[in-house]
Amino acid sequence: MNRIEITKFLELKFPRQLAYDWDNVGLQVGSLNKPVKRVLITLDVTKAVIREAIDAKVDMLISHHPLIFQPIANVQFDTPRGWMIKELVKHDIALYSMHTNFDVADGGMNDVLAAKLGLKDPQLLDDELGIGRFGTIEPMSIDAFIVHVKDKLSLDNVRLIGGEGKTITTVGISGGSGQQHLYQAKKKGCDVYLTGDVSYHNALDVIQMGFALIDIGHHAEKVFCEAVMNLLKGQFPMIEIGVSEVDTNPYIEK
Repeated sequence: MNRIEITKFLELKFPRQLAYDWDNVGLQVGSLNKPVKRVLITLDVTKAVIREAIDAKVDMLISHHPLIFQPIANVQFDTPRGWMIKELVKHDIALYSMHTNFDVADGGMNDVLAAKLGLKDPQLLDDELGIGRFGTIEPMSIDAFIVHVKDKLSLDNVRLIGGEGKTITTVGISGGSGQQHLYQAKKKGCDVYLTGDVSYHNALDVIQMGFALIDIGHHAEKVFCEAVMNLLKGQFPMIEIGVSEVDTNPYIEK
């Protein structure tokens, strides 16, 4: 079968037009008008992931985070990005990315995260931007909730900002870098808000608001890989579909 059949299926569920204006989604490198037998899914595109894709002889690499965000003036092979583009072309591997269109769409990133956390009756968190979810859980202490989050999202560490001694019943979440939605989470009546990449000054704002926030890190979006794999396996059982085994998390906890 053809690679374009895979992208047509994915774009019915996660339309490219849902992506934010600053984003770059869809085909990044290569051609879709070619056969496909093996697909590899990854959160990030790194040199190690490219080597893994080459070794596995995949025809198509699907990532959440794009390799190319902004227009590039040149492709220099002695830079990390240039080397990756060269190797993808050399080995005829098409690179296709679903980023904010996957985050925003029904059944995408935040629905996956909400389901993993067991949120009941999840609803839209930020109505204006159409992103994030919030819902309820059985009441538990903030400490018990942190254990729950780490278990359900397979995280070794999280960062708690405020909320000590708080009982959690309403939870807001936005995968990736969603600190700009924390005020919406507060307005929606959330007891705690989960997202990644929280800055020092936004953390101070959380404290001043008497709110609670758990920074789960950007790498928590790794749930993308399993979710997309399951979708594709259900639709295309004749194709070999795998998830990258490379840990692309750039942070090392000491």
